[in-house]
Amino acid sequence: MGTTSVIFRIVQLLHVLTAIVGFGGLIAHGAYNAKAFRAKAGEAAVLLRNTAAVTNIAHYAIYAMFVLGIVMISLSDGAISFGAAWISASFLIVIAVVGIAHGMVRPAIRGLTERAEAIDPDTPLESDADAKALAGKLAIGEGLTQVLLAIGLIMMIWQPGN
Repeated sequence: MGTTSVIFRIVQLLHVLTAIVGFGGLIAHGAYNAKAFRAKAGEAAVLLRNTAAVTNIAHYAIYAMFVLGIVMISLSDGAISFGAAWISASFLIVIAVVGIAHGMVRPAIRGLTERAEAIDPDTPLESDADAKALAGKLAIGEGLTQVLLAIGLIMMIWQPGN
């Protein structure tokens, strides 16, 4: 089909849209998590539950983006190669983002939500030692995700090694 076919362009459009939804959701939730951490526990629990819902949507979008990228490569008739260094690096970035999401971000959000629900609703969440530790893990996971997003964008735009 090649990179100029209508089907390739539609898949490419869907790939970019899912990247926007996925990474946009992950970046936006960082602001909400910071606000939740500075709020009282009752308000924080509500914000964190909403963040978890948005995060799930973002993760599904990232999974779709990954699959659509594979479909794009397959449809490119060799114009884009699975063996290209930038493709391999991009795959590793997506796998790392998913690993960070499942290993750090989701557990930290879940833990913060449980902590916010367990303490007095009028207590500032940031005054709780357990919440502080979880917020630190969450911040590291979100920071790593944002750095990986920037590297992934470099891979997509400049396609180093291609």
